[in-house]
Amino acid sequence: MLIKNTETKSSVLEGVLSGITVLDLSRLIAGPYSAMVLADLGARVIKVEALAGEDGRHFGPPFYNESSVTFMACNRGKESIALDLRKPEGKEILDRLMRQAQVLVHNFRPDFTERYGLRYEDVQRINPEIIYYFVSAFGEDGPARLKPAVDSVIQGLAGGFFASGEESDPPIRIGLPIVDVASGMCGAVGVLAAIMHWRQTGHGQRVELSLIDTMFNFMASKVGEFFIEGRAPVREVNLPIAVPSRHFQGSDGDYFSVSIVNESAFRRFCQIIDRPQWIEDWRFAKNSARIENRHELLLLLEEIFATQPAADWVKRFEAVDIPCGPVNTVPQAMADPVLATRFQAHPKMPGLPLIPFPAQLAQGMCSVERMPPPPRIGEHTAALLAECGYTLEEIATLSTLGVVSLAA
Repeated sequence: MLIKNTETKSSVLEGVLSGITVLDLSRLIAGPYSAMVLADLGARVIKVEALAGEDGRHFGPPFYNESSVTFMACNRGKESIALDLRKPEGKEILDRLMRQAQVLVHNFRPDFTERYGLRYEDVQRINPEIIYYFVSAFGEDGPARLKPAVDSVIQGLAGGFFASGEESDPPIRIGLPIVDVASGMCGAVGVLAAIMHWRQTGHGQRVELSLIDTMFNFMASKVGEFFIEGRAPVREVNLPIAVPSRHFQGSDGDYFSVSIVNESAFRRFCQIIDRPQWIEDWRFAKNSARIENRHELLLLLEEIFATQPAADWVKRFEAVDIPCGPVNTVPQAMADPVLATRFQAHPKMPGLPLIPFPAQLAQGMCSVERMPPPPRIGEHTAALLAECGYTLEEIATLSTLGVVSLAA
């Protein structure tokens, strides 16, 4: 097993995945995010990237320490070795690393893995117990196996552009990489399950995640609506599941969001907006009736909410335990003293707030502020090559030949 980097040893020993080495060959968000979660849990994660760095480093601006903010958000706690695995010498280095790892993560297309001996069968011959996790757009097999796709393409293909907005709106892309981040979270769960299985049986396995399956999990209710109702799903901001449940504009032009999830909440809601008669009104008394008459109800509510500032409505609803809140811009959200407590600062990354993984263990998880910051390109190349048995002369030769890149 590879010896843990001394810089990370104290934090790695705290984690439930202490002793697990992960090779992260993935790029962009979905794969790197999964590997970062494993690092948070104590695994040693070695990022294997191209000589110029993986693609995600260059997604910007904005940049922080010469890498994109996107890269910085997905790669804490990792070491970096930069090599050209397309060259025989580079592939030999990777083979040595794979022999001593428990997990391999990648998001290469099948034609690349076939060309460079990185299919599961190839890797398994090098390390029979390896847990082989790969991310694809549509699966390793099938007619779309070589079709390139990213988050926005997947959202559009699955019908996600028609899951937001109103019927009269053009297609709306969700302006966040929800498919990639959610895939990263799901991938971490899959790898953890495979690690548990390996510890119980000594057997590794192949773990696959497809981006389109992640998106269809988001779309489950829409898919069900289509098949059950035999029509395109209803497209509204106020989804016809619970009404009202949407954002409104106050008299000051600011917006707030409020959601009524049961009849008890609706009764309190009616008292706050000074419409107690609606509690017995056949049009609104039950959620099913409110759904049926939602367009009429929303027009009435728009008039009511336009009489007072948004913040006043929020205070009044909060006082009676109704889910609500301001609709913030990003700067407003960052200035909120309650929300600010969700972020953590890192001594080596001043000015860049860090976002912990949503599920936090009381024990066995490394604190974000103690994790090593995302690595520079090839920051650990020389040290890792030495661990793999290369001499200083051999390392210098590999660098001269352009097989590896040594950080300055």
